Amino acid sequence: MNSLKQIVCLMLTLMMVTTGIVSAQADDIVLEPFTNELFELQGVIPQGWTEVSPGIYARSSTPSDRTAIFQQSVVLSAEQLLPALMPQLGLSELPEAVGTLAADTMTWTLYQVNVIGIAVDMAMAEQGGRTYLVMLMASPDDFEGLHDAVFLPALDALQPLASTAEAEDVPYIQEDVTFDNGDVTLAGTLTLPEGEGPHPAVVLVTGSGPQDRDESLAPVAAIKPFRLIADHLTRNGIAVLRYDDRGAGESTGDFTTSTIQDFATDAAAAIDFLASREDINAEQIGLIGHSEGGLVAAMLGSGDTDLAYIVALAGPGVIGRDVLLVQNERLLAAQGATDEQIQLQIEFLQQAYPLIDRQDWAALETLLRETITTQMEQLPEGERPPADALGDAQLALTVQAQLSNLQSPWFASFLNYDPQPDWTQIDIPVLAIFGGKDVQVDAEQNAPAVEAALEQGGNEDYKVIVYPDANHLFQQAETGGFDEYGTLEQTFIADLLPDITEWILERVDVAE
Repeated sequence: MNSLKQIVCLMLTLMMVTTGIVSAQADDIVLEPFTNELFELQGVIPQGWTEVSPGIYARSSTPSDRTAIFQQSVVLSAEQLLPALMPQLGLSELPEAVGTLAADTMTWTLYQVNVIGIAVDMAMAEQGGRTYLVMLMASPDDFEGLHDAVFLPALDALQPLASTAEAEDVPYIQEDVTFDNGDVTLAGTLTLPEGEGPHPAVVLVTGSGPQDRDESLAPVAAIKPFRLIADHLTRNGIAVLRYDDRGAGESTGDFTTSTIQDFATDAAAAIDFLASREDINAEQIGLIGHSEGGLVAAMLGSGDTDLAYIVALAGPGVIGRDVLLVQNERLLAAQGATDEQIQLQIEFLQQAYPLIDRQDWAALETLLRETITTQMEQLPEGERPPADALGDAQLALTVQAQLSNLQSPWFASFLNYDPQPDWTQIDIPVLAIFGGKDVQVDAEQNAPAVEAALEQGGNEDYKVIVYPDANHLFQQAETGGFDEYGTLEQTFIADLLPDITEWILERVDVAE
């Protein structure tokens, strides 16, 4: 899950705004309270505006009206979020702030930009390791009235929801901690069973994208996988350290320039931090990695670390570029794409890989433009962008957004990391778990690869489990598709936590 994408991809909605909208009088607007648990915030929205996508509330006064307000949060700093929005706003340089607004709960930095004739009000405020984003988009004719009647009141009213974790009465200790990896300070939560210990412990490592310590997945789903895992294991006598990724939440550092190898050093620092504590059994520290976190587990497990065991949840077993090919095929199929659309995407990736390898960005941009143009032409007629200046602008912004993602250091590190040699070198206990309906890390592609590597390396204590009906988040799934995550029960399949806990408890000593 990528927290940048949860904001960035939503910006494409801006490009669908058209002119000729019937204006609504600001005097007619009535504001009403709302609560959004996905983004953990509350505030006000105009009465009658509809949530068309998580955190996006549209007016829709006419069929062509795309006037909307975004009210969202992301576990990035404003300094990191603003550049991520630039390609979608059609900006070549960072916008200058037009002022600040001190509301009751936070202080907002204000921006105003225009996107192909669309007026955009934008405000950002940081609090508790999150950046809160409020953005109003409207036609120029409506902008001034909606600025006063909707945008400014939304800033005054918006506030974070009270943390349920703080109010929760749990039979264990919750301790806010920090630890360093060079010049990066990582912030997290250590949950400790009652008693002096020393306790066996586990470090949790998140999947791709900037994630907070709970591996929160807003706006995709409300489930918080790492909070669930930490709670269950700690209730069973195992201490758990989960932390915000570098550059996310309350951790310092720059996520956007980091690679998988950097995240592995962060996890190693977490292990060292636990090993330094008197209440932790330094010889019984394990690691649970989800998705990309499984790659980190492979890296650290094969090296000279103090790890006692590894649990990989949907951890890839083959090189990243092969994972992406199957991932794209399965994701598109789950979304109902045609064979022609799927083949076009696969051919794009196969042609893009060598361009990325040699950093031929001009050729990659040309390839992106040609591919996206064809993809748009394959859409049903009513879904195609207009064949005019607005459509051209939408194409240009889409190309730039995709190009920015493909140029990132992380993407290159993911494409070129082959975990098989590392899995082969691991001789500590390994539990590898996959979902049969996972469309992001395909079980048929990756489970046999992990098992074959462990067997080849002579590992004498490993177990591979595939839950037939589990998706990438280990929910009970129907199709496994990405768009299904938020509609399913927001918890794990019944067997996951008991299976992990039982396996770990057979290999550690719980303090009395």
